Amino acid sequence: MTPRSASLGRVRALALAAVMTLSACQPNRFVSGWIPYWESTDGTTAIKNADASTLFGEVSLFWYGARADGTIGLNGSQSTLTATVSALRAKGLPVVPTIADGTGKGVMKGILADPTSRARHIQRIVDLVTANNYDGIDIDYEVFAFSHPRSEWGSIRPIWITFVNELAAALHTRGKLLSVTVPAIWNSGNSGYWLYGQPEIADAVDRLRLMVYDWSVSVAGPIAPMWWVNEVIAYSSSVVPVSKLQLGVPAYGRHWATKKFANDVCPASAVFRDSITMAEVAPLAAAHGVTPVRDASGELTFSWLDGPNREQVVDTAPPAFDPPGTVVPTAGAPADGSPALAHRINSKLPFACTIQHTVYAPDAASVRQRADAAVAAGWSGIVIWAFGYETSDLYSALAGVGAQRPNGEPYGAMDAPSVSGTSVSVGGFALDPEFDLPVPVRITVTNAGGATVATTTTLARTSRAGMPTGLGPFHGFGASYTLAPGNYTVCATLLNWGGSNGASAGCRTFTTS
Repeated sequence: MTPRSASLGRVRALALAAVMTLSACQPNRFVSGWIPYWESTDGTTAIKNADASTLFGEVSLFWYGARADGTIGLNGSQSTLTATVSALRAKGLPVVPTIADGTGKGVMKGILADPTSRARHIQRIVDLVTANNYDGIDIDYEVFAFSHPRSEWGSIRPIWITFVNELAAALHTRGKLLSVTVPAIWNSGNSGYWLYGQPEIADAVDRLRLMVYDWSVSVAGPIAPMWWVNEVIAYSSSVVPVSKLQLGVPAYGRHWATKKFANDVCPASAVFRDSITMAEVAPLAAAHGVTPVRDASGELTFSWLDGPNREQVVDTAPPAFDPPGTVVPTAGAPADGSPALAHRINSKLPFACTIQHTVYAPDAASVRQRADAAVAAGWSGIVIWAFGYETSDLYSALAGVGAQRPNGEPYGAMDAPSVSGTSVSVGGFALDPEFDLPVPVRITVTNAGGATVATTTTLARTSRAGMPTGLGPFHGFGASYTLAPGNYTVCATLLNWGGSNGASAGCRTFTTS
Protein backbone atom coordinates (compact mmCIF):
# COMPACT_ATOMS: atom_id res chain seq x y z
CA MET A 1 0.00 0.00 0.00
CA THR A 2 1.14 3.50 -0.69
CA PRO A 3 3.30 5.12 2.02
CA ARG A 4 1.25 7.82 3.67
CA SER A 5 1.35 10.08 6.73
CA ALA A 6 2.01 8.98 10.30
CA SER A 7 -1.72 8.37 10.67
CA LEU A 8 -1.28 5.15 8.68
CA GLY A 9 -0.62 3.17 11.83
CA ARG A 10 -3.63 4.26 13.83
CA VAL A 11 -6.67 2.09 14.22
CA ARG A 12 -9.11 2.65 11.34
CA ALA A 13 -12.20 0.69 12.36
CA LEU A 14 -14.47 3.04 10.44
CA ALA A 15 -18.20 2.45 10.26
CA LEU A 16 -19.31 1.41 6.79
CA ALA A 17 -21.61 4.42 6.59
CA ALA A 18 -18.57 6.66 6.89
CA VAL A 19 -16.82 4.66 4.19
CA MET A 20 -19.51 5.47 1.67
CA THR A 21 -19.07 9.21 2.23
CA LEU A 22 -15.47 9.24 1.00
CA SER A 23 -15.04 11.37 -2.09
CA ALA A 24 -14.42 9.75 -5.45
CA CYS A 25 -11.03 10.04 -7.06
CA GLN A 26 -11.01 10.46 -10.79
CA PRO A 27 -9.17 8.48 -11.86
CA ASN A 28 -7.47 6.14 -9.38
CA ARG A 29 -5.10 3.27 -10.11
CA PHE A 30 -6.86 1.48 -12.95
CA VAL A 31 -3.67 1.07 -15.02
CA SER A 32 -1.39 -1.94 -14.66
CA GLY A 33 1.25 -3.30 -16.97
CA TRP A 34 4.39 -5.27 -17.60
CA ILE A 35 7.99 -4.06 -17.56
CA PRO A 36 10.02 -6.46 -19.75
CA TYR A 37 13.61 -7.06 -18.74
CA TRP A 38 14.80 -5.61 -22.05
CA GLU A 39 12.90 -2.37 -21.35
CA SER A 40 13.79 -1.89 -17.69
CA THR A 41 15.06 1.67 -18.08
CA ASP A 42 12.15 3.00 -20.14
CA GLY A 43 9.66 0.95 -18.15
CA THR A 44 10.89 2.38 -14.87
CA THR A 45 10.76 5.87 -16.36
CA ALA A 46 7.09 5.28 -17.23
CA ILE A 47 6.07 4.63 -13.63
CA LYS A 48 7.70 7.91 -12.61
CA ASN A 49 5.68 9.92 -15.14
CA ALA A 50 4.06 12.84 -13.34
CA ASP A 51 0.73 12.36 -15.16
CA ALA A 52 0.72 8.69 -14.11
CA SER A 53 1.35 9.18 -10.38
CA THR A 54 -2.21 8.25 -9.39
CA LEU A 55 -2.94 5.84 -12.24
CA PHE A 56 -0.83 2.77 -11.54
CA GLY A 57 -1.96 -0.27 -9.62
CA GLU A 58 0.16 -3.40 -9.52
CA VAL A 59 3.12 -3.75 -11.89
CA SER A 60 4.45 -7.03 -13.28
CA LEU A 61 8.11 -7.60 -14.04
CA PHE A 62 8.53 -9.79 -17.10
CA TRP A 63 11.75 -11.36 -15.85
CA TYR A 64 11.07 -15.04 -15.04
CA GLY A 65 10.61 -18.15 -17.17
CA ALA A 66 9.50 -21.70 -16.39
CA ARG A 67 12.10 -24.24 -17.46
CA ALA A 68 11.70 -27.77 -18.81
CA ASP A 69 12.62 -29.31 -15.45
CA GLY A 70 9.94 -27.29 -13.64
CA THR A 71 12.35 -24.78 -12.13
CA ILE A 72 11.95 -21.00 -12.46
CA GLY A 73 14.77 -19.18 -14.21
CA LEU A 74 15.76 -15.52 -14.35
CA ASN A 75 15.82 -14.23 -17.93
CA GLY A 76 17.30 -10.78 -17.36
CA SER A 77 19.84 -9.15 -15.13
CA GLN A 78 19.40 -9.54 -11.37
CA SER A 79 20.81 -6.06 -10.80
CA THR A 80 18.28 -4.40 -13.12
CA LEU A 81 15.50 -6.46 -11.55
CA THR A 82 16.54 -5.32 -8.08
CA ALA A 83 16.66 -1.70 -9.20
CA THR A 84 13.25 -1.95 -10.84
CA VAL A 85 11.68 -3.52 -7.75
CA SER A 86 13.18 -0.73 -5.64
CA ALA A 87 11.65 1.89 -7.94
CA LEU A 88 8.23 0.26 -7.62
CA ARG A 89 8.51 0.00 -3.84
CA ALA A 90 9.48 3.69 -3.67
CA LYS A 91 6.15 4.42 -5.38
CA GLY A 92 4.27 2.19 -2.93
CA LEU A 93 3.09 -0.12 -5.72
CA PRO A 94 2.32 -3.86 -5.50
CA VAL A 95 5.03 -5.95 -7.18
CA VAL A 96 3.60 -8.99 -8.98
CA PRO A 97 6.24 -10.48 -11.32
CA THR A 98 5.34 -12.63 -14.30
CA ILE A 99 6.47 -16.17 -14.99
CA ALA A 100 6.27 -17.02 -18.70
CA ASP A 101 6.32 -20.60 -19.94
CA GLY A 102 9.66 -21.09 -21.64
CA THR A 103 9.20 -24.81 -22.29
CA GLY A 104 8.35 -26.60 -25.52
CA LYS A 105 5.22 -28.35 -26.69
CA GLY A 106 3.92 -30.85 -24.17
CA VAL A 107 6.53 -30.10 -21.50
CA MET A 108 4.43 -27.97 -19.17
CA LYS A 109 1.45 -30.23 -19.75
CA GLY A 110 3.59 -33.12 -18.49
CA ILE A 111 4.81 -31.18 -15.45
CA LEU A 112 1.31 -30.18 -14.40
CA ALA A 113 -0.37 -33.50 -15.22
CA ASP A 114 1.70 -35.39 -12.64
CA PRO A 115 0.65 -34.58 -9.05
CA THR A 116 4.20 -34.87 -7.73
CA SER A 117 5.88 -32.65 -10.34
CA ARG A 118 2.96 -30.22 -10.20
CA ALA A 119 3.30 -29.86 -6.43
CA ARG A 120 7.05 -29.34 -6.84
CA HIS A 121 6.48 -26.66 -9.48
CA ILE A 122 3.92 -24.89 -7.29
CA GLN A 123 6.30 -24.93 -4.34
CA ARG A 124 9.02 -23.36 -6.47
CA ILE A 125 6.66 -20.56 -7.43
CA VAL A 126 5.68 -20.00 -3.80
CA ASP A 127 9.34 -20.03 -2.76
CA LEU A 128 10.16 -17.42 -5.42
CA VAL A 129 7.40 -15.13 -4.17
CA THR A 130 8.18 -15.47 -0.47
CA ALA A 131 11.98 -15.35 -0.80
CA ASN A 132 11.80 -12.07 -2.71
CA ASN A 133 8.95 -10.60 -0.67
CA TYR A 134 6.83 -10.14 -3.77
CA ASP A 135 3.13 -9.36 -3.33
CA GLY A 136 2.11 -12.20 -5.60
CA ILE A 137 2.78 -13.74 -9.00
CA ASP A 138 1.39 -13.47 -12.52
CA ILE A 139 1.25 -16.72 -14.54
CA ASP A 140 1.55 -16.42 -18.33
CA TYR A 141 1.66 -19.99 -19.69
CA GLU A 142 0.90 -19.63 -23.39
CA VAL A 143 2.49 -22.80 -24.76
CA PHE A 144 -0.71 -24.66 -23.79
CA ALA A 145 -2.61 -22.74 -26.45
CA PHE A 146 -0.06 -21.78 -29.04
CA SER A 147 1.77 -25.09 -29.55
CA HIS A 148 -1.06 -27.58 -29.07
CA PRO A 149 -3.84 -28.21 -31.60
CA ARG A 150 -7.41 -27.68 -30.46
CA SER A 151 -7.93 -31.44 -30.52
CA GLU A 152 -5.71 -31.63 -27.40
CA TRP A 153 -7.38 -28.81 -25.47
CA GLY A 154 -9.95 -31.07 -23.85
CA SER A 155 -7.20 -33.05 -22.09
CA ILE A 156 -5.18 -29.94 -21.20
CA ARG A 157 -8.00 -27.87 -19.70
CA PRO A 158 -8.56 -29.91 -16.49
CA ILE A 159 -4.81 -30.03 -15.86
CA TRP A 160 -4.59 -26.25 -16.11
CA ILE A 161 -7.64 -25.71 -13.89
CA THR A 162 -6.24 -27.98 -11.18
CA PHE A 163 -2.89 -26.20 -11.29
CA VAL A 164 -4.39 -22.72 -10.97
CA ASN A 165 -6.63 -23.70 -8.06
CA GLU A 166 -3.82 -25.45 -6.16
CA LEU A 167 -1.39 -22.58 -6.77
CA ALA A 168 -3.99 -20.07 -5.58
CA ALA A 169 -4.53 -21.98 -2.34
CA ALA A 170 -0.78 -22.15 -1.68
CA LEU A 171 -0.34 -18.41 -2.26
CA HIS A 172 -3.44 -17.21 -0.43
CA THR A 173 -2.49 -18.99 2.80
CA ARG A 174 0.63 -16.83 2.74
CA GLY A 175 -1.20 -13.60 2.00
CA LYS A 176 0.00 -13.53 -1.62
CA LEU A 177 -1.91 -12.65 -4.79
CA LEU A 178 -2.44 -14.76 -7.90
CA SER A 179 -2.76 -13.08 -11.29
CA VAL A 180 -3.25 -15.15 -14.43
CA THR A 181 -2.72 -13.87 -17.98
CA VAL A 182 -4.58 -15.73 -20.74
CA PRO A 183 -5.64 -15.28 -24.37
CA ALA A 184 -9.15 -14.02 -25.02
CA ILE A 185 -12.52 -15.65 -25.65
CA TRP A 186 -15.21 -13.83 -27.65
CA ASN A 187 -18.26 -14.37 -29.87
CA SER A 188 -20.40 -15.31 -26.83
CA GLY A 189 -17.84 -17.93 -25.88
CA ASN A 190 -17.78 -19.64 -29.28
CA SER A 191 -14.38 -18.33 -30.40
CA GLY A 192 -11.00 -18.16 -28.71
CA TYR A 193 -8.99 -20.02 -26.15
CA TRP A 194 -11.50 -21.90 -24.03
CA LEU A 195 -8.91 -24.35 -22.71
CA TYR A 196 -7.93 -21.79 -20.03
CA GLY A 197 -11.24 -22.38 -18.27
CA GLN A 198 -12.15 -18.83 -17.25
CA PRO A 199 -15.29 -19.88 -15.29
CA GLU A 200 -13.41 -22.65 -13.45
CA ILE A 201 -10.51 -20.45 -12.31
CA ALA A 202 -12.57 -17.32 -11.59
CA ASP A 203 -12.89 -17.98 -7.85
CA ALA A 204 -9.21 -18.84 -7.45
CA VAL A 205 -7.59 -15.85 -9.15
CA ASP A 206 -7.29 -12.30 -7.85
CA ARG A 207 -6.61 -10.95 -11.34
CA LEU A 208 -7.55 -12.37 -14.72
CA ARG A 209 -5.75 -10.51 -17.50
CA LEU A 210 -7.04 -10.93 -21.03
CA MET A 211 -4.52 -10.55 -23.85
CA VAL A 212 -6.74 -8.67 -26.28
CA TYR A 213 -4.12 -7.90 -28.91
CA ASP A 214 -2.45 -9.50 -31.92
CA TRP A 215 -5.66 -9.81 -33.89
CA SER A 216 -3.62 -9.26 -37.06
CA VAL A 217 -0.22 -10.89 -37.38
CA SER A 218 0.37 -12.66 -40.69
CA VAL A 219 -1.83 -10.25 -42.69
CA ALA A 220 -1.88 -6.48 -42.32
CA GLY A 221 -4.68 -5.25 -40.10
CA PRO A 222 -5.50 -3.78 -36.68
CA ILE A 223 -3.75 -5.09 -33.58
CA ALA A 224 -6.81 -4.90 -31.31
CA PRO A 225 -9.95 -3.81 -33.21
CA MET A 226 -12.57 -2.26 -30.97
CA TRP A 227 -15.36 -4.60 -32.08
CA TRP A 228 -13.24 -7.53 -30.86
CA VAL A 229 -12.45 -5.76 -27.59
CA ASN A 230 -16.16 -5.27 -26.96
CA GLU A 231 -16.94 -8.94 -27.61
CA VAL A 232 -14.19 -10.05 -25.23
CA ILE A 233 -15.49 -7.70 -22.54
CA ALA A 234 -19.02 -9.06 -22.99
CA TYR A 235 -18.01 -12.72 -22.69
CA SER A 236 -15.58 -12.51 -19.78
CA SER A 237 -17.94 -10.24 -17.85
CA SER A 238 -20.51 -13.04 -18.01
CA VAL A 239 -18.28 -15.72 -16.42
CA VAL A 240 -15.81 -13.86 -14.16
CA PRO A 241 -16.48 -11.23 -11.45
CA VAL A 242 -15.80 -7.98 -13.30
CA SER A 243 -13.68 -6.44 -10.53
CA LYS A 244 -11.08 -9.20 -11.12
CA LEU A 245 -10.74 -8.54 -14.85
CA GLN A 246 -8.11 -6.47 -16.63
CA LEU A 247 -8.12 -5.68 -20.34
CA GLY A 248 -4.79 -6.25 -22.03
CA VAL A 249 -3.98 -3.24 -24.22
CA PRO A 250 -1.06 -3.04 -26.67
CA ALA A 251 1.43 -0.18 -26.67
CA TYR A 252 2.91 -1.50 -29.90
CA GLY A 253 1.84 -1.81 -33.52
CA ARG A 254 3.03 -3.60 -36.64
CA HIS A 255 4.61 -2.72 -39.93
CA TRP A 256 4.08 -5.13 -42.82
CA ALA A 257 6.15 -4.99 -46.03
CA THR A 258 4.63 -7.16 -48.75
CA LYS A 259 4.94 -7.51 -52.52
CA LYS A 260 2.58 -5.12 -54.26
CA PHE A 261 2.33 -7.39 -57.29
CA ALA A 262 2.34 -11.16 -56.97
CA ASN A 263 4.68 -11.72 -59.93
CA ASP A 264 7.39 -9.34 -58.69
CA VAL A 265 10.74 -10.87 -57.81
CA CYS A 266 11.96 -9.38 -54.56
CA PRO A 267 14.90 -10.05 -52.26
CA ALA A 268 13.88 -11.97 -49.14
CA SER A 269 14.96 -9.07 -46.94
CA ALA A 270 12.49 -6.74 -48.67
CA VAL A 271 9.43 -8.65 -47.40
CA PHE A 272 8.93 -8.65 -43.65
CA ARG A 273 6.70 -8.02 -40.68
CA ASP A 274 8.04 -5.76 -37.94
CA SER A 275 6.76 -4.76 -34.52
CA ILE A 276 7.08 -1.11 -33.54
CA THR A 277 6.39 0.76 -30.33
CA MET A 278 3.86 3.57 -30.01
CA ALA A 279 6.82 5.92 -29.65
CA GLU A 280 8.22 4.81 -33.03
CA VAL A 281 5.02 5.36 -35.02
CA ALA A 282 5.20 9.12 -35.60
CA PRO A 283 8.89 9.14 -36.63
CA LEU A 284 8.26 6.26 -39.06
CA ALA A 285 5.34 8.06 -40.68
CA ALA A 286 7.29 11.33 -40.89
CA ALA A 287 10.28 9.60 -42.43
CA HIS A 288 8.11 8.49 -45.33
CA GLY A 289 6.08 11.67 -45.65
CA VAL A 290 2.73 10.14 -44.74
CA THR A 291 0.08 11.14 -42.20
CA PRO A 292 -1.60 8.45 -40.07
CA VAL A 293 -5.40 8.29 -40.21
CA ARG A 294 -7.89 6.78 -37.76
CA ASP A 295 -9.08 3.36 -38.89
CA ALA A 296 -12.57 2.00 -38.12
CA SER A 297 -10.88 -0.30 -35.61
CA GLY A 298 -9.96 2.75 -33.52
CA GLU A 299 -6.25 2.46 -34.34
CA LEU A 300 -3.99 4.57 -36.52
CA THR A 301 -2.95 3.31 -39.93
CA PHE A 302 -0.80 4.55 -42.80
CA SER A 303 0.99 3.11 -45.82
CA TRP A 304 3.47 3.88 -48.58
CA LEU A 305 5.13 2.21 -51.55
CA ASP A 306 8.78 1.50 -52.23
CA GLY A 307 9.66 1.11 -55.90
CA PRO A 308 12.81 -0.06 -57.69
CA ASN A 309 16.09 1.22 -56.27
CA ARG A 310 14.37 2.94 -53.36
CA GLU A 311 15.62 2.82 -49.78
CA GLN A 312 14.62 -0.28 -47.85
CA VAL A 313 15.19 -1.54 -44.29
CA VAL A 314 16.73 -4.67 -42.84
CA ASP A 315 16.52 -6.63 -39.60
CA THR A 316 18.73 -6.39 -36.55
CA ALA A 317 18.78 -8.90 -33.69
CA PRO A 318 15.40 -9.21 -31.93
CA PRO A 319 14.96 -9.48 -28.16
CA ALA A 320 14.73 -12.91 -26.64
CA PHE A 321 10.99 -13.03 -25.89
CA ASP A 322 7.73 -12.16 -27.62
CA PRO A 323 5.02 -10.13 -25.94
CA PRO A 324 2.20 -12.27 -24.51
CA GLY A 325 0.02 -13.50 -27.35
CA THR A 326 1.95 -13.27 -30.60
CA VAL A 327 -0.51 -15.47 -32.49
CA VAL A 328 -3.48 -14.01 -34.31
CA PRO A 329 -6.62 -15.33 -32.58
CA THR A 330 -8.21 -16.81 -35.68
CA ALA A 331 -8.27 -20.43 -36.79
CA GLY A 332 -5.26 -21.54 -38.74
CA ALA A 333 -3.02 -18.56 -37.99
CA PRO A 334 0.66 -19.51 -37.99
CA ALA A 335 2.65 -19.42 -34.76
CA ASP A 336 5.85 -18.23 -36.36
CA GLY A 337 7.66 -16.98 -33.26
CA SER A 338 7.98 -13.44 -34.49
CA PRO A 339 10.03 -11.09 -32.31
CA ALA A 340 8.36 -8.69 -29.93
CA LEU A 341 10.26 -5.72 -31.29
CA ALA A 342 12.58 -6.29 -34.25
CA HIS A 343 14.06 -2.85 -34.73
CA ARG A 344 15.17 -1.94 -38.25
CA ILE A 345 17.92 0.23 -39.62
CA ASN A 346 18.16 2.08 -42.91
CA SER A 347 20.33 0.69 -45.66
CA LYS A 348 20.41 0.99 -49.44
CA LEU A 349 18.90 -2.14 -50.93
CA PRO A 350 18.22 -2.08 -54.69
CA PHE A 351 15.49 -4.38 -55.91
CA ALA A 352 13.31 -4.81 -58.99
CA CYS A 353 9.97 -4.96 -57.29
CA THR A 354 7.38 -2.77 -55.62
CA ILE A 355 6.86 -3.12 -51.87
CA GLN A 356 3.63 -2.17 -50.11
CA HIS A 357 4.23 -0.92 -46.58
CA THR A 358 1.28 -0.94 -44.17
CA VAL A 359 1.27 0.09 -40.53
CA TYR A 360 -1.39 -0.34 -37.84
CA ALA A 361 -0.69 0.96 -34.37
CA PRO A 362 -2.36 2.28 -31.22
CA ASP A 363 -1.99 5.80 -29.92
CA ALA A 364 -3.05 7.60 -26.76
CA ALA A 365 -6.59 8.06 -28.08
CA SER A 366 -7.10 4.38 -28.93
CA VAL A 367 -5.71 3.24 -25.57
CA ARG A 368 -8.05 5.72 -23.87
CA GLN A 369 -10.96 4.29 -25.88
CA ARG A 370 -10.22 0.79 -24.59
CA ALA A 371 -9.71 1.99 -21.03
CA ASP A 372 -13.09 3.72 -21.15
CA ALA A 373 -14.72 0.48 -22.30
CA ALA A 374 -13.08 -1.59 -19.56
CA VAL A 375 -13.94 0.84 -16.76
CA ALA A 376 -17.50 1.28 -18.04
CA ALA A 377 -17.91 -2.51 -17.82
CA GLY A 378 -16.82 -2.45 -14.17
CA TRP A 379 -13.45 -4.09 -14.88
CA SER A 380 -10.46 -3.37 -12.68
CA GLY A 381 -8.94 -1.49 -15.62
CA ILE A 382 -6.30 -2.08 -18.27
CA VAL A 383 -2.94 -3.82 -18.31
CA ILE A 384 -0.45 -2.46 -20.84
CA TRP A 385 2.04 -4.46 -22.89
CA ALA A 386 4.45 -2.94 -22.25
CA PHE A 387 5.65 -0.05 -20.09
CA GLY A 388 8.41 1.69 -22.00
CA TYR A 389 6.73 1.32 -25.40
CA GLU A 390 4.19 4.14 -24.93
CA THR A 391 4.22 7.78 -25.98
CA SER A 392 4.61 10.59 -23.45
CA ASP A 393 1.02 11.80 -23.91
CA LEU A 394 -0.59 8.50 -22.94
CA TYR A 395 -1.05 9.17 -19.25
CA SER A 396 -2.47 12.65 -19.67
CA ALA A 397 -5.04 11.06 -22.02
CA LEU A 398 -5.84 8.36 -19.43
CA ALA A 399 -6.20 10.94 -16.67
CA GLY A 400 -9.72 11.66 -17.92
CA VAL A 401 -10.99 8.11 -17.34
CA GLY A 402 -13.45 8.00 -14.45
CA ALA A 403 -12.53 4.94 -12.38
CA GLN A 404 -14.48 6.42 -9.44
CA ARG A 405 -12.58 4.77 -6.60
CA PRO A 406 -12.69 6.42 -3.16
CA ASN A 407 -9.79 8.29 -1.58
CA GLY A 408 -8.50 7.41 1.87
CA GLU A 409 -5.99 5.32 3.75
CA PRO A 410 -6.04 1.55 4.33
CA TYR A 411 -8.52 0.46 6.98
CA GLY A 412 -10.61 -2.44 8.14
CA ALA A 413 -12.78 -3.74 10.96
CA MET A 414 -13.27 -7.04 12.73
CA ASP A 415 -16.65 -8.68 13.22
CA ALA A 416 -17.71 -10.18 16.53
CA PRO A 417 -16.15 -13.67 16.79
CA SER A 418 -18.45 -16.68 16.49
CA VAL A 419 -17.73 -19.12 19.33
CA SER A 420 -18.99 -22.66 19.81
CA GLY A 421 -17.31 -24.45 22.72
CA THR A 422 -13.59 -24.45 21.96
CA SER A 423 -14.08 -23.53 18.27
CA VAL A 424 -14.01 -19.93 17.14
CA SER A 425 -14.38 -18.25 13.76
CA VAL A 426 -13.09 -14.71 13.33
CA GLY A 427 -13.34 -12.36 10.41
CA GLY A 428 -13.92 -8.87 9.10
CA PHE A 429 -12.99 -6.70 6.16
CA ALA A 430 -9.84 -4.87 5.13
CA LEU A 431 -9.00 -2.75 2.11
CA ASP A 432 -6.90 0.00 0.64
CA PRO A 433 -9.23 2.42 -1.18
CA GLU A 434 -6.55 3.36 -3.72
CA PHE A 435 -6.29 -0.25 -4.92
CA ASP A 436 -9.04 -2.74 -5.66
CA LEU A 437 -6.72 -5.68 -4.99
CA PRO A 438 -7.29 -7.85 -1.92
CA VAL A 439 -4.88 -6.77 0.81
CA PRO A 440 -2.89 -9.13 3.05
CA VAL A 441 -3.94 -9.36 6.69
CA ARG A 442 -2.22 -10.86 9.74
CA ILE A 443 -4.56 -12.29 12.39
CA THR A 444 -3.10 -12.81 15.88
CA VAL A 445 -4.78 -14.52 18.82
CA THR A 446 -3.42 -13.99 22.35
CA ASN A 447 -4.52 -15.52 25.65
CA ALA A 448 -5.35 -13.74 28.91
CA GLY A 449 -1.66 -13.66 29.80
CA GLY A 450 -0.73 -11.89 26.54
CA ALA A 451 0.97 -14.89 24.96
CA THR A 452 0.39 -15.49 21.25
CA VAL A 453 -1.43 -18.77 20.68
CA ALA A 454 -2.20 -18.49 16.95
CA THR A 455 -1.11 -16.39 13.98
CA THR A 456 -2.56 -16.51 10.48
CA THR A 457 -1.55 -14.55 7.37
CA THR A 458 -4.24 -14.42 4.72
CA LEU A 459 -5.72 -12.26 1.99
CA ALA A 460 -8.88 -10.23 2.49
CA ARG A 461 -10.40 -11.72 -0.68
CA THR A 462 -13.74 -13.29 0.19
CA SER A 463 -16.89 -11.68 -1.17
CA ARG A 464 -18.52 -9.24 1.21
CA ALA A 465 -21.48 -6.95 0.67
CA GLY A 466 -21.33 -3.21 1.21
CA MET A 467 -17.81 -2.48 0.00
CA PRO A 468 -17.12 1.00 -1.46
CA THR A 469 -18.09 1.60 -5.07
CA GLY A 470 -15.28 0.82 -7.53
CA LEU A 471 -13.40 -1.65 -5.34
CA GLY A 472 -15.41 -4.81 -5.94
CA PRO A 473 -16.73 -7.10 -3.19
CA PHE A 474 -13.60 -9.14 -2.48
CA HIS A 475 -12.33 -7.65 0.77
CA GLY A 476 -13.54 -10.01 3.48
CA PHE A 477 -11.17 -12.13 5.57
CA GLY A 478 -11.55 -14.89 8.13
CA ALA A 479 -9.92 -17.75 10.01
CA SER A 480 -11.00 -20.54 12.36
CA TYR A 481 -9.27 -21.95 15.42
CA THR A 482 -9.74 -24.60 18.08
CA LEU A 483 -8.54 -23.25 21.45
CA ALA A 484 -8.43 -24.41 25.03
CA PRO A 485 -11.17 -22.97 27.29
CA GLY A 486 -10.29 -19.44 28.33
CA ASN A 487 -10.34 -15.74 27.52
CA TYR A 488 -8.71 -14.48 24.33
CA THR A 489 -8.10 -11.39 22.23
CA VAL A 490 -7.93 -11.51 18.44
CA CYS A 491 -6.43 -8.64 16.45
CA ALA A 492 -6.07 -8.05 12.71
CA THR A 493 -3.35 -5.95 11.08
CA LEU A 494 -3.27 -4.94 7.45
CA LEU A 495 0.08 -5.55 5.77
CA ASN A 496 1.60 -2.99 3.40
CA TRP A 497 2.68 -4.00 -0.09
CA GLY A 498 6.00 -5.63 0.64
CA GLY A 499 4.81 -7.17 3.90
CA SER A 500 5.46 -4.58 6.62
CA ASN A 501 2.81 -3.86 9.25
CA GLY A 502 0.22 -1.29 8.27
CA ALA A 503 -3.08 -0.13 9.73
CA SER A 504 -4.97 -2.04 12.41
CA ALA A 505 -8.37 -3.52 11.66
CA GLY A 506 -9.07 -3.62 15.38
CA CYS A 507 -9.30 -6.25 18.10
CA ARG A 508 -12.07 -8.36 19.63
CA THR A 509 -12.26 -10.39 22.82
CA PHE A 510 -14.00 -13.75 23.24
CA THR A 511 -14.23 -16.70 25.59
CA THR A 512 -14.12 -20.40 24.77
CA SER A 513 -15.54 -23.07 27.04
